[in-house]
Amino acid sequence: MVLLGALALGGCANLQFYTQAATGQASLLFARQDVQTLIDAPATDPALVRQLRLVSRMLRYAEDELHLPLGGRYRSYVELDGVPIWNVVAAPEFTVFPLPRCYPLIGCAVYRGYFDRGAAEREAARLALQHDVYLYPVTAYSTLGWFDDPILSSFVHYDEAALADLIFHELAHSVVYVPGDSGFNEGFASFVGNRGAIAYLRANGGDAGEYGSRLENANAYARFLLDWRGRLAELYREPIADAAKRQLKAELFAAMREGYRRNLEDLGGGRYDAAMARPFNNARLALVGTYEDSKRDFEQLFNAVGGDWRAFYRAVKELAALPEEKRWE
Repeated sequence: MVLLGALALGGCANLQFYTQAATGQASLLFARQDVQTLIDAPATDPALVRQLRLVSRMLRYAEDELHLPLGGRYRSYVELDGVPIWNVVAAPEFTVFPLPRCYPLIGCAVYRGYFDRGAAEREAARLALQHDVYLYPVTAYSTLGWFDDPILSSFVHYDEAALADLIFHELAHSVVYVPGDSGFNEGFASFVGNRGAIAYLRANGGDAGEYGSRLENANAYARFLLDWRGRLAELYREPIADAAKRQLKAELFAAMREGYRRNLEDLGGGRYDAAMARPFNNARLALVGTYEDSKRDFEQLFNAVGGDWRAFYRAVKELAALPEEKRWE
């Protein structure tokens, strides 16, 4: 996930949004503690020391084997009370495409991030008057190299596989960022996170097979959701009255839940029960598409260059330079 607001100050009518973004980012930067100092301090929680050392090993792998740019990122640590960001995604009532949230200089994205949960909830309530809205917590984000992003307490205690995936995902955003194309950016970073984590686990004695199984479950669940997104898109194209469309929309979401229950063993064996229990709407399905739609395309591109990371990044940058409609021709 990319933090956009703090990188585009000025020139926008929504001064309150940019003020909270700048203030929130500054508060994180001022709260940073040097990782090595924490590791060396006798009073530091041994569990935290273990995880900080793990991140350091992942960073070495990211730089040496995945050829991801590090700069000064993840050399510091910030203890938070909860998560750093709350994202708001909106989509019109009868479309599965997200409402673009635009920023000076860096284009549009599908989400808008708030350091303050109350502000995010107010924005969600405002948008919900006319749109489907999804509000969700974010444990990590990238500032695209504008700042030295710290390790955060919101994700540092992830298990080894998930932590590697997250670190590599966020670092990947600094390789390529296409203004206005969240699907390209997040699909690329998601592929790098997934494939990079498996490679890291194999190289460092981790259980790559178990994590590969988790990814297969996650991909199956994503395909399931995207299939239902397609069914909703077909409904929304139908020339029928809004009231009828609204009723059929509710019936499709109910059928989606029933479909999940019928195919439980093929969809993680209950792994996603909690996710399915939360409300679904167009905005939530649009977000799934942002991260998943192009991931297979990046996998095919990676395979086409023989799994060479440097060649892969060059090919991705060439794609990024093309007009959006020509990238996957």
